[in-house]
Amino acid sequence: MAENPQLHSRRALTLRFDIPISRTHEFWDSLKQGKFVTTKCSKCGNVSFPPQADCPKCMGSDFEWLDLGLEATLVTFTHVQVTPASFVGNGPYTIAIGEFHGGLKALAWLEGVKPEDAKPGMKLRVEARTSSEGNPYYVFVGA
Repeated sequence: MAENPQLHSRRALTLRFDIPISRTHEFWDSLKQGKFVTTKCSKCGNVSFPPQADCPKCMGSDFEWLDLGLEATLVTFTHVQVTPASFVGNGPYTIAIGEFHGGLKALAWLEGVKPEDAKPGMKLRVEARTSSEGNPYYVFVGA
């Protein structure tokens, strides 16, 4: 029986996302100002995260901005040792789900907390960052 040869390819992978933000730019603008906001449908009251231009529940297009605050509670996390190709330059990292007052949950990188020190129930804080391309993003840090 012949062995199956395995193909290996090592190359940089560049991802480009063209995400229209004309109706949700308030999220990014608020993040730059140190606030963490999302959308609440004016028709049915559904709170969405990430912010949505149209309500995924009732398809309404009128919404208000809801300030979530910067404090969250760690629900769960995972530490990624073997990074996917799109994060090859980042090395190991930790991803966490944080729950905000009111029950809304968000996913973000967890920085400044060793995996062995991360415990569900611990307090987290949202902090804004800027990518090397100049784009805003957010992370959780230990509070």
